[in-house]
Amino acid sequence: MPAIVNLLFNTVLTNTTISFTLVLPLVSGLSLLAGLGGHLLLWLVLVGNPRRRCRPSSVLLLNLSLADLGALLTLPCVLLSAASQGWRLGGRTCVLLGFMTSLTAGADVFSLAALAVLRYRIVVQPARTPTSTTHVAITVVVIWLVSVAMALPKVTYIQFDTGCTWSVDRGEWLGFLVPAFLFYYVAPLLCITIHCGFIISHLHCSRGTPAADRRNRKAAALLIGSTLVFAVSWLPYYALEFVNVVSPYVSSAASPVYPAPAPTPADGDAETKVSLLWEVAALSAILLVCLAPCWNPPLYFLLSRPAVRELRAMLPSSARRCLGRKPVRRWRIAPVPPLHPPPPPPQPQNAESQ
Repeated sequence: MPAIVNLLFNTVLTNTTISFTLVLPLVSGLSLLAGLGGHLLLWLVLVGNPRRRCRPSSVLLLNLSLADLGALLTLPCVLLSAASQGWRLGGRTCVLLGFMTSLTAGADVFSLAALAVLRYRIVVQPARTPTSTTHVAITVVVIWLVSVAMALPKVTYIQFDTGCTWSVDRGEWLGFLVPAFLFYYVAPLLCITIHCGFIISHLHCSRGTPAADRRNRKAAALLIGSTLVFAVSWLPYYALEFVNVVSPYVSSAASPVYPAPAPTPADGDAETKVSLLWEVAALSAILLVCLAPCWNPPLYFLLSRPAVRELRAMLPSSARRCLGRKPVRRWRIAPVPPLHPPPPPPQPQNAESQ
């Protein structure tokens, strides 16, 4: 699932009409800065609180954040390659980039699926034995091992000469793309959808305490929001790849390097032309993949008031005053005087009168 490798390095080397040297580096730089800052704050809140970091859901959220940080580390390659209109980082970096893109995408979506299963057990099956931190740690290790095992075959397809391309023919790439689409995209999203459906149905039919219902609704909303971000970010990439596999000569902008037909004398040495519609689609797919690792921290802080309070408590006092809420004026009702005023206190008698 090396989207950046396929889409970027075959698009920027094609005769394009949109300036990739301006749009893509700008968005990638903003995504890198915003993503690193957001995930740093997320780690400060989750790790800084001893009670919060021991929760199984916090462990999975930290694992999800770690996968997003790994994806963000690939963005400097995007910046340099888009700015220079070519690959200037050597063969080892090309192989590492393809591996990291597949690894982080797998760890991301598998962590979301594990979060969905955990939230289902907490909400729908509270009578079962609670999931321990040890079990969640084992789940995290399994997630990374499976992601590594699924990312290693991609490395064998990389062929580095002067650019970063993939040495596969049409049949091999179709046999590679279909399993990746099923295991990286369809199966995890189907698992998340089923468990979220059970959670929403349970919250609608049964009522607990108001605080517990509110907490479960916000946790479900965070899971659904993160899943939608992943689904929307990666769907254009798969759509472009499948279109190229079905019709490999539509464009060379977003596909692996297929064996091209022999040029005819009438063709000469004409450059490969890319339609404006296809270039916009390729650029949109690249931008969505670059922005995907940035959305989880804002969603978390938007749906967790305790996390926002803890984050404000970590800030200096001057920053807290700038971010603090303005005091709300409330009407105060004066106490109603009693109908019968109390009798006056007795006067002390003078000693001389006695």
